[in-house]
Amino acid sequence: MSLVTSIKAITNSKYLDIIGVLLVIGVSVYLKYYKTTYNFHFNNKEYVFYLGYFSIINTCLSMTATRLVTKKNNLGNLISTCNTLLSGAIDYLLGNVGAILTYPISFLGNYVAFKIWKKKQYLNSIDFIFFKNMFLGLFLSVLLNYIAFTCFSDKDIEWKLFFAIAIPAGISFGGTFNLGRMYPDNWINWQAYNIFKIIQNIMLLNIANTVKYVFYLFNASIGYITWRDDKAKQL
Repeated sequence: MSLVTSIKAITNSKYLDIIGVLLVIGVSVYLKYYKTTYNFHFNNKEYVFYLGYFSIINTCLSMTATRLVTKKNNLGNLISTCNTLLSGAIDYLLGNVGAILTYPISFLGNYVAFKIWKKKQYLNSIDFIFFKNMFLGLFLSVLLNYIAFTCFSDKDIEWKLFFAIAIPAGISFGGTFNLGRMYPDNWINWQAYNIFKIIQNIMLLNIANTVKYVFYLFNASIGYITWRDDKAKQL
């Protein structure tokens, strides 16, 4: 068995799906993220929403969706579409008011990919559309994050923080826009995005997210090798 064949077997393995989900649950429980709550008032009464449990379920869905997309299963795009709404709601409740601007972009990108994959799945070589989508993603990210930083905050823009958020988000937007055309090279974008997120979460000492994005980085690497080989063999 060749190395590429072995890597493709790992890529399409159900065991890797299970490992990913167990990894999320295990780290979240160990760090007690399930205890995270969101308190709110309604009709002069205070209520407690167990945001931690909701967040763990949401992350498991995200992990499952990513693995399905890696295996070219369109159900992954459908889950990602719904998962984007949940992620946006969680981010908003945790204080990221700009989520109402940025998450609809990811929602639209995942939904379009889902519709395209339903009609035809064909792996494409890198072309002008690939770079156009990447530029569009970066442009939208910078624009929307600028609006969020200036309109939803009374503080002056912290430019280091701004670009630390806007650039990875732009790579994510571009990668999502390119999902529909199924570029093997799009996995390189996700590798770059995951490296950004790993560095961010190490600096924030967020061990759970660091572990998650290390897994995503590994998945993007084997996804690239698998899709590139599949493209070479497609008719």
